[in-house]
Amino acid sequence: MVSRKTERKGYWLFKENKVKKELETDKRIHFIVKSESENHSVIFDKKKNEWICDCSYWSLKFQPCSHIHASQLFKLNEENNQKG
Repeated sequence: MVSRKTERKGYWLFKENKVKKELETDKRIHFIVKSESENHSVIFDKKKNEWICDCSYWSLKFQPCSHIHASQLFKLNEENNQKG
């Protein structure tokens, strides 16, 4: 569950084109998210259907952070563009 604040920040990061897909393999997708102060690595594990981030929020709370939410929006947008 993503908090409203995290959701808004993630949406902003996505809309401001702060998300870049760095690498995709059969097992994982690696994203770089440019935050206000630094870049963060977000990894989506396709086999486990799990997201992880290197930011302190995710590391401490194990809750989806704004970087993960932004990457999810990026992935969804990319999938929708491929369909239509």
